[in-house]
Amino acid sequence: DFDGIACGVLITARENIDHFLFVEPKSMQDGEIEVNSDDIITNLPYHPKCYLWFDHHVTNQISYPFRGKFKVAPSAARVVFEYYPSGSLRRYEELVNETDRIDSGDLKISDVLNPERYVLLSFTIDPNNKRDESYWITLIHLLRDQPFSLVMENPEIKRRCKQVLDDFKVYRNLLLKNSRQEGNVVITDFRKVNFRGKVNRFLVYCLYPETNISVKIFKDIQRPGRTGISVGKNIFNKTSSVNVGELLSHYGGGGHQGAGSCRVPDEEVERVVKEIIEKLKGS
Repeated sequence: DFDGIACGVLITARENIDHFLFVEPKSMQDGEIEVNSDDIITNLPYHPKCYLWFDHHVTNQISYPFRGKFKVAPSAARVVFEYYPSGSLRRYEELVNETDRIDSGDLKISDVLNPERYVLLSFTIDPNNKRDESYWITLIHLLRDQPFSLVMENPEIKRRCKQVLDDFKVYRNLLLKNSRQEGNVVITDFRKVNFRGKVNRFLVYCLYPETNISVKIFKDIQRPGRTGISVGKNIFNKTSSVNVGELLSHYGGGGHQGAGSCRVPDEEVERVVKEIIEKLKGS
């Protein structure tokens, strides 16, 4: 996500990085990723072999010593920014401030309905599309080396931003067609939807403003036989008291107080979704 990209900008500004590996938190949790003593991990669960680790997810906090920094913060980029000597990353302060807003959902309705600048750029990143890895790396280099105004004038960036706005029109109709409301919870079931465009994860809160939390169900295209479940608090109706990350940790996932996800076997998804919805109702 955009937080991961921002972390890449900050890390490569301070360290000599040979290559990038983009992985899902679940892959780290399950020990599927090989980690060596010269690796730096950001925005992911801790691995004891790594050289440095930076994270901000409350469910990933550890009590034993490690190199790097952990802090419950609006973004992992903020944690990286504060780790290095004061002033050494000052040129990226605007990037970090905007990443805080985007990753924590501290947005206005206008940011969601008519995204611009950093918010619009963040929507060009689809973490489920591994074919875009070269774009993610290009974006890290652009944001590290060029003023933001020049980044947004890059022809590839301009093309992708236009495509995002076009995709959002289609996505809005898909949300309305595949969502239902149960009390204070809006549930979106995308298991039978094969939408390859960019999604607006906050749009559901504009369409269902009377709800205070959302559940999204989708096929895990990277892990056959598993279904993804994401939960997020309405960023405009902040009345839910549920700790989302803690709740989803009981199903092999995790996240923040306000948002998180888990992956469960297909045969268990109906039971798990029902349990989660019941725990969210009235919260």
